Amino acid sequence: MYDHILFDADGTLWDFTAAENYALKALFEEAGLLVTDAMIDTYHTINHRLWLDLEKGLTTLEKLKVERFLRFYAAYKVDSDAASAAERYMYHLSTSYHIYDDTMKVLEEIDAMGISMSIITNGITEVQKGRVKATGTSRFFAYVAIGEELGHVKPDVRFFSRTFEKLSQCGIFPNRPLVVGDSLSSDIKGAQQAGLDSVWINRYGMDIPSSPAYTYAIHSLEELLSIIQL
Repeated sequence: MYDHILFDADGTLWDFTAAENYALKALFEEAGLLVTDAMIDTYHTINHRLWLDLEKGLTTLEKLKVERFLRFYAAYKVDSDAASAAERYMYHLSTSYHIYDDTMKVLEEIDAMGISMSIITNGITEVQKGRVKATGTSRFFAYVAIGEELGHVKPDVRFFSRTFEKLSQCGIFPNRPLVVGDSLSSDIKGAQQAGLDSVWINRYGMDIPSSPAYTYAIHSLEELLSIIQL
């Protein structure tokens, strides 16, 4: 049986698409912009590319926070301050309470098994700490590992080694940990490089990679419950 579950947050436990849309709509309304689906899609594309760049070490988190709005406003010829937009967006995102329908039930069942859990996220500290509180999930986690605080982001193996150092300071020494995440390039690659078993949660029917790096694949979080006991 696995004895500690390392959960990615966005796309795994928390519905980031819903949270992002919620925060963007609030931000754009404050800026007096008429929100359209095309605008949301444009932002999603820009943001996704920048996060991939971060995983590859091509940008920094500080640059990412503002650069995504610089690019978005340039695309729509909006005369607005990107730095201020970044701050307001992060505030709105930190208040997001959006989780998947199966999240709470699965966390409660794992907790009832007596298995400890942590969050591992590349997200921004103020945002992720706010969302742990807003989603009502904080009571389940022994530790919340945030890349901005650790100084490294997934898939860097140092992210995982620092996470286990922090867990040891909490009195937790996993013998058989398991990584659960939705990102092949971040969660799964990181777990593989760190020598950890992993579960890829493929909620949206993504194509199966030709050379899978994960140990298990699931489509809903409830499928994880039987894997944990293997």
